[in-house]
Amino acid sequence: MSSSGLRFILILSALAAALCCASPAFARSLSVESPAVTATFSDTGEYGVRDAETGWTLSGKLGDRPASVTRKSGEDRLGAWREIDARTPGGIASIRVYEHEPVVLFRDRRLRAGANRHVFPDFEALPAGLMELSYQVTTFAKYELGSLGAEGPWVLFDRSRRAMVLAPADHFLAADMTDAPGDVDAGGIDPKIPTLPPGFQHATMLVVGKGIGTTLDAWGRALQVLNGKKPVSNHADVLLDKLGYWTDNGATYYYKFVPSLGYEGTLLAVRDAYRKLGVPLAYMQLDSWWYPKEKGNSLAAMAVNGETVYRANPQVFPQGLPAFHRELGLPFAVHARWVAADSPYRREYEMSRNVVLSPAFWDGTARYLHDSGVVVYEQDWLNHNARPAVNLTDPRQFLGHMARGMGAEGIAIQYCMALPGYFLASTRYPELETARVSDDRFEPSRWNEFLYGSALAHAVGLWPWSDVFMSRELPELILSTLSAGPVGVGDALDQIDPSNLKRAMRADSVLLKPDVPIEPTDASMISDAQSLDAPMVAATHSGEEAEVFAYPRLNSQAQVTVSLRQLHIKGPAYEWDWVRQTGRLVPAGGSFAMVFENGWAYSVVTPLGKDGMGLLGDAGKIVPLARERFPTVRNSTDAAVKIAFAPGEEAVTLTGYAATRPAVRALHGSVDPVQYADTTHLFRVTAHPATGKAGARSADLVIRDP
Repeated sequence: MSSSGLRFILILSALAAALCCASPAFARSLSVESPAVTATFSDTGEYGVRDAETGWTLSGKLGDRPASVTRKSGEDRLGAWREIDARTPGGIASIRVYEHEPVVLFRDRRLRAGANRHVFPDFEALPAGLMELSYQVTTFAKYELGSLGAEGPWVLFDRSRRAMVLAPADHFLAADMTDAPGDVDAGGIDPKIPTLPPGFQHATMLVVGKGIGTTLDAWGRALQVLNGKKPVSNHADVLLDKLGYWTDNGATYYYKFVPSLGYEGTLLAVRDAYRKLGVPLAYMQLDSWWYPKEKGNSLAAMAVNGETVYRANPQVFPQGLPAFHRELGLPFAVHARWVAADSPYRREYEMSRNVVLSPAFWDGTARYLHDSGVVVYEQDWLNHNARPAVNLTDPRQFLGHMARGMGAEGIAIQYCMALPGYFLASTRYPELETARVSDDRFEPSRWNEFLYGSALAHAVGLWPWSDVFMSRELPELILSTLSAGPVGVGDALDQIDPSNLKRAMRADSVLLKPDVPIEPTDASMISDAQSLDAPMVAATHSGEEAEVFAYPRLNSQAQVTVSLRQLHIKGPAYEWDWVRQTGRLVPAGGSFAMVFENGWAYSVVTPLGKDGMGLLGDAGKIVPLARERFPTVRNSTDAAVKIAFAPGEEAVTLTGYAATRPAVRALHGSVDPVQYADTTHLFRVTAHPATGKAGARSADLVIRDP
């Protein structure tokens, strides 16, 4: 047993003896507990938290001996809690345990101004033998295994998938967590801030649980609840709801246009080309070329160019952005950089490094964007050029005034090139809906960072954006669709692949997406943490149906075996190889092989109901059972399915597995005769819509296995 573990047991023993003969005010130590954890504080300044399931212990000692240690209870947004407070001459250190959540909140409250030291919590060590995943203080918060980043979250786990997550709960862009031998500074503040003011408070959150991704999600939900952010639908705005066109780095028309058409003419031609091919665009993204910069718009100089004024460049849009919006007839998502050295904004507004703090700027900018048809504002370069000064006030003013200004005009926000702290800070702002999670131009070299970044974004309530790709690039289209976030392409006018795009959407451009973003399975995280170079297996789901994408890490890898347990499917299931359009029955507790073709594989796995029937959905779509197509699916003894149709759609074919030919009846709309193959046991039935209330077109089917 480690010395810290032994010390913790001795503290608990002393507590039991003390509680028998002393009141709480004079006890040597006090404890509070929940079904998940027990927390203890001693009047010598020693403290600790122990996970009930694993016995993992985190323990430390205050720099000053407490004058008193007391208990109290209460309730906040997360629910009922019990807390131990240790009061020292300089402040109050508290450990709060929630009765019905596996959450511990450490809080450091300073009663007077003082030097930035005496960190709380400051643990002696992390539990031994655990694997580590964190997100580094780098562009796009890139994941790293085997090390721990300064802004969190720290994800620690074992081979049995037990996990804990430790991260700042506020001051997200000023936090500084460190892990050194004998000193785990979990509650630190960046040393660039030398002193802390009176009344300063900083909190650190610990969450424990079973399942690596599940525990990370539980941590993120708790952070959202504490900060008051409600879940954002993955169809909350046009960027999330429908297919769009992007002109950022990697797209065909990034700082480039068809010479004979000019910028405006090129974008109008793009709109018309997609519409003609039956894949209409729902919005247009305008990147950094749309506003004037200090040294012109050449590619050679773009990396050092800040925006002079955040208005449309008259050389690009001679009549202004509102006029072009009226001509194009599509809403805009717009890119933003940092403020140039020669910008008049530096004289007009309060600045922090290269960003504006003043709410007047954000209010005026948001009004201009709204009047120009903008629905999404993308703040880029958050890693450095557009990062405010590191202190206790500027980051929150910058992000807060941006959010309130845009929110007042109904404009959603996307973060780009964000550090981990921005992801955590987004839980304060309902206007924050999406974040880029991988580097410019989505391609196979980005897949790993995209999947791990999506796990972080999903945890804190953001929808991940993969970045632009081309419609002919099928695996990128699949992964971007499975992100459950935005899907946008940057094709040349003569290179559009409408057949691929139609697999991701309805006829009205509404994206057919899963319920949550795709991310690595626990098994892949464990394998990656052990540097095994095993194939990546990532998964998501639509209702009970799982979508699984896999790819090799070594050229010698031809396939990977995936178990139903990895997908949280308990009974038998039907696996549909989406690439080959073939399927197989998988028994309860069984597994299936995914064979790599052209460097990837994609399968859809649907559990069987009590009658042995499985519903695949619209098998030609990337997400066959997406809620946007099948808003209601019930598969028990009899299956009931509601199908939603876009305007102009007259037929949708439902595919499923059944041991014998099923009987299908339409309660609303109509169906063609059932097609059934005795060899594969697959059935297909084509449904046609009826028009209901408010003009909605749908069909309701009952499917019975005789």
